[in-house]
Amino acid sequence: MRKNANKWKIAFFTLSGLVLLLVITVVLLFYKHFPEVSEDHFIQQSPSMDEATFTIQTNKGRLNSLIASRIEQTPSEISYMVELQEDKVQFRSAFRVLGQEIPVTVNFLPEVVANGDLLLKVETFSLGLLSLPVEQVLQLISGWIDFADWVVTYPVDRLVEIKVTEIRVNEKDTMHFRFTRFDLEQDIIELEMIVE
Repeated sequence: MRKNANKWKIAFFTLSGLVLLLVITVVLLFYKHFPEVSEDHFIQQSPSMDEATFTIQTNKGRLNSLIASRIEQTPSEISYMVELQEDKVQFRSAFRVLGQEIPVTVNFLPEVVANGDLLLKVETFSLGLLSLPVEQVLQLISGWIDFADWVVTYPVDRLVEIKVTEIRVNEKDTMHFRFTRFDLEQDIIELEMIVE
């Protein structure tokens, strides 16, 4: 009977040792895989100052379609169009004088400036058969048509500035654009979209 009691004691202590070893292993694994929360866990990380930049490449045909659809969506008393041609940007419109439509055509040479905006320099213009200074034609055009806030005319300098850097897509102003290339002869137009 003593032998049976010793067997039960050995079995009991062996089983107790295995259970204790199992509990210790589970506790160690728990602490290893689930560490305690550190003090900086709930501190908000400062946002990154980096910006994401995406390059958009298009051509004259696609940009002409976009310009035409934007002009269509913008109500104006005077009809006009802007078209990218072989090597220039052309503005065409007409205005009524004494019951007759007088055509207006202005040809611009595009140039990307350092900040990514687009400058349009007047190359040629026609206003019916009248010979008017370019400054007056640009003043007339800016007086007739309500351009977007980011299209600015400088009649004295014979320039129109397309401030694509001021175009905002959303209210939070986290996305903006800039031209990197505007080559009409090669039919390559590139913009960068910057997301901050």
